Amino acid sequence: MRIKLLALAVGAAIVSGQSVAADLFTINGTVTGVTTETQSYSFKTAEEALDAVKTENLGTKFSNYVTGLEAANLTLGFRGLPMTAGYAANSTTLTFTVPSLGITQTFTGTTRDESQKAFSDFMKKNGGDILNRIMKKLAEESPADPIAGNPNSLMGQMVASDFNTAFSNFATNIAPGPNEKVNNLIGIGASFTSLRQGGTSNNTFTLPLSYTIRSDIDPRRQLIFNLPVRYTEVEGAKAYSTGFGASYRLPMNDAWTLTPSLSYGLAGSKDLGAVGHAMGASLASTYIFTKPTYDIAIGNMIGHYRTLKLTAGDYSYDPGIANTVFRNGVMYSRPVTAFGKKMSVEYSLIDTRYTGTKLYNQGYDELGVTLGTNKRANSARSFFRAGASYLHSANSKGFTLNLGYWF
Repeated sequence: MRIKLLALAVGAAIVSGQSVAADLFTINGTVTGVTTETQSYSFKTAEEALDAVKTENLGTKFSNYVTGLEAANLTLGFRGLPMTAGYAANSTTLTFTVPSLGITQTFTGTTRDESQKAFSDFMKKNGGDILNRIMKKLAEESPADPIAGNPNSLMGQMVASDFNTAFSNFATNIAPGPNEKVNNLIGIGASFTSLRQGGTSNNTFTLPLSYTIRSDIDPRRQLIFNLPVRYTEVEGAKAYSTGFGASYRLPMNDAWTLTPSLSYGLAGSKDLGAVGHAMGASLASTYIFTKPTYDIAIGNMIGHYRTLKLTAGDYSYDPGIANTVFRNGVMYSRPVTAFGKKMSVEYSLIDTRYTGTKLYNQGYDELGVTLGTNKRANSARSFFRAGASYLHSANSKGFTLNLGYWF
């Protein structure tokens, strides 16, 4: 069964990887002078897209843009959100619209390049509430938003990390065994998630670092600090994120554990034209049904996550994204012998649902399998887990490979 699940995850990844890549920033433009010329092209970064209405760039793309005062109209797909920008004939006024938000803004300089510079500054830091509305809409419309809206976004990773701390990493065999001296644990690992979303390829590499303080009196009582570091690449555009989380595992009895968590995360991408940070608070419950030859764990988490105002470099905004998140899972585990050693295999099914701010991806399911050594809460020994999972939703499909070692 474990081999079949792994084959399912890898096979789904191969199928999803065969999709044609979509460009993040597209242009459909028309310039009307002595003649009319229409062109379609694309860019890899937000900076390049915002510079599309520069005189130099219009002259490069359109052979009939000669005097610099021809009528020019561009329809811009900005990470999937339709916008327009253009000049009327013999005018330096740049008109910018976002039809889905009812936004119309004009920028007038003594030259068209001055107007373009004012437009670029507006999109980076001077847009006020209008810019916040645009960024909030991007979380709903864009498959590549680094802050929220998809499993590889900052908010999506924060939710997964809080749940993993309470459930996936330490769910089974939590009841105390014979008294023995326990040690604190340093956790290190590696994770790779590859998703296909809206025709784009979204890959995230994560280095999950943690430190667990275990009580000498009851090793099930644990204070856990997490410090994940992430690098994401979307069709050549790069994004970075990190964060900090603190969780406390509180055993209610031999089978039931509650875990409250607080988390903070920061993400930014010059290529995608976004920077932001978020905070979250959650409470997770894990209940273990222990049988002679297997365990079944049930995990339930409710959390609230929201973005905060941030200014960094040229970018400043607060999109006002706030979501209450429900993440629930079931895990079946049993002992196995692999590579000549006693280990355990775990099969899990996890469902995640977002309520509140509309997002590109409101929910998704994950089917996973891991293999590793003992995770008993009072074990003084180190342990490791390695596995794979397949993620599926209406808007996202992909897989995760992960490896963790605690010592």
